[in-house]
Amino acid sequence: MEAFSTEIYRAIFEASPDGVVVVDGRGVIRQVNSALEHLFGYGRQELEGKPVEVLVPDTLRGAHHQHRGRYASDPHPRPMGIGMELRGRRMDGSEFPVEISLSPLATAGEPLVIASVRDVTQRKRLRDFSAGALRASEEERQRIARELHDDTAQRLATLMVRLRLLERAADEVTREEQVDELRKELQEAADGVRRIARGLRPPELEDAGVAMALRAHARSLQEASGLLVEMEVENVDDVLAPDAKLVLYRIIQEALSNVLRHSGAERARVVVRREDEHVVAVVEDRGRGFREVAARDGGGGLGLIGMQERAVMIGGQVGIESRPGEGTRVRVQIPVDFVEEVQRV
Repeated sequence: MEAFSTEIYRAIFEASPDGVVVVDGRGVIRQVNSALEHLFGYGRQELEGKPVEVLVPDTLRGAHHQHRGRYASDPHPRPMGIGMELRGRRMDGSEFPVEISLSPLATAGEPLVIASVRDVTQRKRLRDFSAGALRASEEERQRIARELHDDTAQRLATLMVRLRLLERAADEVTREEQVDELRKELQEAADGVRRIARGLRPPELEDAGVAMALRAHARSLQEASGLLVEMEVENVDDVLAPDAKLVLYRIIQEALSNVLRHSGAERARVVVRREDEHVVAVVEDRGRGFREVAARDGGGGLGLIGMQERAVMIGGQVGIESRPGEGTRVRVQIPVDFVEEVQRV
């Protein structure tokens, strides 16, 4: 029975989806499971018998040693580092955010501690993205409020005053001239409101489809900034769900915004086509580019993360290639909507 129990416990230990490390009272690693090997990039022979601090970033090892001493004085199951952002150190020196749970293990010999380690990189990215998206949403609301107040509302208020003055104008010629001016300014105010509405959700996307919406956006960019966008866009509306069409449009919109803000390029190229079971879009420029590693390590700002997270929400993916001085290429891949295709057959 004892051998059977040991076999079961060993199987559970190895099957755990989290990394598990068993540490003795001196802080020496006694056992690790396969998940922990994969998580940190070590083989178990390279870890067993080593101080557990080998898994801790250099800057945190002193604090970790003190924390381990305090835990040894009062061992009980609990999360490690409550209120702190914990980080692990892989064999290659890279660091990543982790959650760690501690549990004492009663044995006939020396006391042991079981630590379960979970990589929370994706959770942290989603949390950071959500926080960034919330900030961006609030900033966008403030921008729209300022634009409506400082431009549209002020312009309409001025027009109201001028209309009152116009009522008192006795000269017919003067009145006609002022009516023409008011008509032009009202048209400009209406154009401004339409521009704001188009920024929130382009009407072309629902009325005419992805290709027309992208071409309209490209024309708007050229008129506003001089950026020339070459378009090679196939009709993909029949194979994309409404949410997927909006995601595709927003990702391309953000990629072109990055070209405008960061690349220094005078032109960009957009290609959208169907490739077997996916819709593929490419946005590329020959601008100044950037270091991909630096962009990944620094999060890449809300733009790059936002594009990736939007694609993930509908089962797609985004790849970004860039080199300093050689430009940037963003590739979006979104699965086609097979449900709609079956219904049309």
